[in-house]
Amino acid sequence: MAASVTTEVMNPLLNKLTTLLGEEYNKLTGVRKQVSFLKNELSAMEALLDRMELMDELDPSAKNWRDHVREMSYDMENCINDFTHHIEGAHVKKGFFTKMSQRLKRLGRHHQIVNRIEELKVLVVEANARCERYKIDNCINSSHGNVVADPQVSAIFK
Repeated sequence: MAASVTTEVMNPLLNKLTTLLGEEYNKLTGVRKQVSFLKNELSAMEALLDRMELMDELDPSAKNWRDHVREMSYDMENCINDFTHHIEGAHVKKGFFTKMSQRLKRLGRHHQIVNRIEELKVLVVEANARCERYKIDNCINSSHGNVVADPQVSAIFK
């Protein structure tokens, strides 16, 4: 159940990252590359979360990782919403001094956004490292393939 909630969070997040790749936000230096990296990493995480959803029981470390990725997804979506809100709200036509003042404020926001995207990238890299360190992928593969067979069942068919 929690994994399906996570994938429900991941899909809108991936769509928003795709939107960021295609719009005006590419004017910010390095943003396109960072957003592309985030999108690719989150897509890979989503595939692992989809596999987790198929399992009846999860290892505690896998549950912890899944919950961490879900919280990270919420944080990332909030960041992207703030990002788009600031950019879209900045197109006001006024006098010269007002426009220059808004551009300076926007420049400061752009730097904050670039820094925040870099922080999000670090969170994704850390989540992937944690997944590898605790071998979450192996836990999922090994427990998904194990089937407990009752020896009495085979005796019935003999």
